Amino acid sequence: MSTLPTTAQVHEIAPSIKQVVPAEYIDLNGHMNIQHYLNLGGSGIWLHGQQHWAMTEDYLERTGFSTFTAEHHLRYLAEIVEGSQVSVHVRVEARSERAMHVVALIVDDTADRLACVMEAALVHMDMGARRPTPFPADVADAIDADVAAAEALAWRAPVSGSITVRRA
Repeated sequence: MSTLPTTAQVHEIAPSIKQVVPAEYIDLNGHMNIQHYLNLGGSGIWLHGQQHWAMTEDYLERTGFSTFTAEHHLRYLAEIVEGSQVSVHVRVEARSERAMHVVALIVDDTADRLACVMEAALVHMDMGARRPTPFPADVADAIDADVAAAEALAWRAPVSGSITVRRA
């Protein structure tokens, strides 16, 4: 695993989500429950895709394509408690013809610390055939721009090493 970035470094990536943690996210241990870390990370990636990859709400209807999560890995670094301001920052590590490796960094902005790293392997799917299919050129170009932006940062994502994208 790589060294953790500072919150200032993570904030070099615009957040796809900013919100306050509500009481209903808190479990019996007094901190945010596991399901909400997964939901924040997944929702952050989904919103990032809508904003940056032209995979808007109508993408499935318009193209017949979608993405499936083939694998994810969550690394918890700090507790998040009720009332904390959190943000989700999405970084794309790699892309192949049909898949990508994405990292959602969940920051507890109230405590000024990185709280969770969620990695996901996303596979582009033809929903009619229910099979992996290449990304359309415009989407691939947009994802590649995100990969280039991540590579231009002076810090590496704290990835687990368990998720990779196979290149053809």
